[in-house]
Amino acid sequence: MQDQNKYYLGIDIGGSHFALGMVDASQMGLLVETVERYPVDSDLPAQDFLDQLVSAIRESIQKFKKPIKGIGLSVPGPFDYTNGVSHIRGLNKYDALFGVNLKLFLWAHLQDTLASPGNIAFINDADSFVLGEAYTNNLDKGRVFGVTLGTGIGSGFVIDGNVVTEHANIPHDGNMYNLPFKSKRVEDWISTQWFLETFTKTTGITVDNVKEIAEQAETLEKAKGIFEQYGQHLGEVMTSLSEEFKPDALVIGGSISKSYHLFSQAFEACFPVLPNIHITKGTAHAAILGAVIHLTIKQNKLSTKRNTEQYVMPMQADGSRTGEGYMVYPSFEISTGTVSMGVESLVDELPKTGCVLIDGYMGAYWKEFMARLSSELQKKNVKHVNYDMASAYKEVSAIEEMVAPYLGGDDPVFGKIFPGDLKEFFDEEKLRSIIPEEGILNIIYGPGAALSGWKGTIVYMDIPKNEIQFRSRAGQVTNLGNIMVADKKHQYKRMYFIDWPVLNKHKHQLLKDMDYVVDGQFEGDVSWCSGDTLRKALQEMSAHAFRPRPWFSPGIWGGDWMKEKIDGLAQNVPNYAWSFELIAPENGIVISKNGARLEISFDFLMFQDNQAILGKAADIFGTDFPIRFDYLDTVNGQNLSVQCHPTLEYMRENFGENFTQDETYYILDAEAGAQVYLGFKEGVQKEEFQEALEQSHAQVKPMPVEKYVQTFDAKKHDLFLIPNGTVHCSGIGNLVLEISSTPYIFTFKMYDWMRMDLDGKPRPLNIERGVANLNMECQGDRVEVEYISKPRVVQSGDHWKKVKLPTHSKHFYEIHRFEFTDKMIIDTEEQCHILNLVEGTKIRVVAQNRSMDIHYAETFVVPAAVGRYTIENLGEGEAKVIQSNVKPEFCKTGF
Repeated sequence: MQDQNKYYLGIDIGGSHFALGMVDASQMGLLVETVERYPVDSDLPAQDFLDQLVSAIRESIQKFKKPIKGIGLSVPGPFDYTNGVSHIRGLNKYDALFGVNLKLFLWAHLQDTLASPGNIAFINDADSFVLGEAYTNNLDKGRVFGVTLGTGIGSGFVIDGNVVTEHANIPHDGNMYNLPFKSKRVEDWISTQWFLETFTKTTGITVDNVKEIAEQAETLEKAKGIFEQYGQHLGEVMTSLSEEFKPDALVIGGSISKSYHLFSQAFEACFPVLPNIHITKGTAHAAILGAVIHLTIKQNKLSTKRNTEQYVMPMQADGSRTGEGYMVYPSFEISTGTVSMGVESLVDELPKTGCVLIDGYMGAYWKEFMARLSSELQKKNVKHVNYDMASAYKEVSAIEEMVAPYLGGDDPVFGKIFPGDLKEFFDEEKLRSIIPEEGILNIIYGPGAALSGWKGTIVYMDIPKNEIQFRSRAGQVTNLGNIMVADKKHQYKRMYFIDWPVLNKHKHQLLKDMDYVVDGQFEGDVSWCSGDTLRKALQEMSAHAFRPRPWFSPGIWGGDWMKEKIDGLAQNVPNYAWSFELIAPENGIVISKNGARLEISFDFLMFQDNQAILGKAADIFGTDFPIRFDYLDTVNGQNLSVQCHPTLEYMRENFGENFTQDETYYILDAEAGAQVYLGFKEGVQKEEFQEALEQSHAQVKPMPVEKYVQTFDAKKHDLFLIPNGTVHCSGIGNLVLEISSTPYIFTFKMYDWMRMDLDGKPRPLNIERGVANLNMECQGDRVEVEYISKPRVVQSGDHWKKVKLPTHSKHFYEIHRFEFTDKMIIDTEEQCHILNLVEGTKIRVVAQNRSMDIHYAETFVVPAAVGRYTIENLGEGEAKVIQSNVKPEFCKTGF
């Protein structure tokens, strides 16, 4: 049966008109009889222009009387063609559209006609013209170079039926107008303005347009000479570009192409070999067709939104959990306020006129969220225009220049924390060009929206860091101010050192003013709460025990302990290497009400009341949470890399962090024969160790690690001390609970056992940095004496004892273990306690008349403000809880 829904609407938006026409996708041909032109005033307010465009679209569809599959639009630049946002500004046309998201407006008003926003696509007008001409002239299997000649010069390049904007042999973005030519730009010599000025200078006559000059050129030699100069200029530029690009054909369109006969001879004389030249019969027709072709190509490209096997946290608890065993989605049930679900309910809360500022974090599904929001507003007949904050970013080159000193050059992993603010990414003049209209609802959205200067309702959309990374790996995330998606490892480096620090500062500043907060991790919908509800929830959490939401990731050395023992994890992964139990910069916390969940970043707690969380340590650490708990699983896995971490001075000078990465390995479980590599053998010299590392790397041959590094048997509940500079790694067969200071990416891998990463590429080594930070005094007998903790009982009572596991003098935190068969009463003594049930099946934590059950291997937090709390054993046998906090004496001395 023939597909009856095979038609698309193409639109060419010019400076004074819309041209609309239907395209038969089965033949990829324009139905010329359907083409209509509509005059438009490019000085109209945004709402009026958009209403006029929607009216023209509806009229075309109504006349055609058949359903359409999508709409492709050919639009002049500057424009964000991916998202459908106008960047036109200061060109005396369409200035009111600056920052406006046309795609969202069209979708909201045409959702009865189109299945999704993905059925609307935008393309540069020159690109669409060249693409349309390529298909019309059966050139879709080769290379085509085309230009549009009118007010200025547009250009486009097509290879095998696809527009290319980045290629070694074409100008940046495919734009030739601003290339250097005769000490000026190309467009200074090939434009309407050049024609008018040259004609007046040559003849003394002033005319209004090129058409008048063309009419005179039929009889006036001077006028014809001007066209010949124009042809020579065009020929010289296109010849130069053609030598690089090597097109199979040239296509020429635009209003001035109608006078090609007046400059053809001069133009063609520039080519040593005359190319295949096509002069279009209708630029708008080609652009309409090209816009539709572009849309169909996009629709045929399936994109993965998350590169991970991990599940998205369900927005609502389904009630199927029995309550036993490790819980992968812990939540904190709030006592006041509501967690709501659905964009529709959020829209009910928003004003119907005035301004709404939707700020938030990079990596959220901004397009999908805004499409749903616009759809719901339109259903409620709310007249609105959406403005994209990204249109006010500084130029990419300016942002890259600003952040380059903090990206560590060619270093694939490390940079330095950017000290600036989010506002530095935006152009003040562009911001002033985004002007809300009177009498309608104006929405500005995207990271930094609250910096727009608008006054109105503030909505903040947050997203967990793990979800940002899953989307980054799928190519769905761009760094702040960037257009192109970066390599995932470079993108993470940019996020860690630049984007996240400025976004966190902005979030902190905005917290008190947020009217609504949205969880942006869900693709189809959202959960949300009021700003007051969030702030009260944070205060409530700060006075009670809670669990952060952990997340899990496979790795080349990963094992299967977590995969086998933790229910609810995806099984179609090779292993699990890490669990981020509590790494504050990347973990979230989940609040819930009647089963509805909303996740926000852990640092919200610190921004709301760091004193309540950290107590005596707040003055030293500010809003930085000091301690992390995470799992390293090598059970049936592989050794970690041989590594060390930077000294405090090195960390501050090179990376801009406030404190360094001092670690410990607490062995939560271990197989028989498991080992930990720790410290040097007696007599090892730095130079010989470095030589062995470099020789192994250069010659790609294994290094005898045990010749230089000591190994120790690892047993359950052992604690190995790894202050900065200590050479170490976990061997096979361990489930390590890392109890460490919070910094977590500053690992200098010096030897990695000659293996590739999961992506098939070598993992980067940092031999030079690692060796520079090695503590060579950590060797011989001293390792066992100073770097393996010797537990001792410091308090005891009936059926309980408190065991101190001494840490190294370099560690600013201490570790204790509570061992009990019944219950224990503990006092935070104005310190934040981080804890984990390392033996036993289940305990109950009671703090401030509120209880929470903890299962084996779960990590939880008791804020300093809690004071006294009780832990009660609910399982058989003895329970053991490991606990860490900042050393009380360190709170007095600091770093």
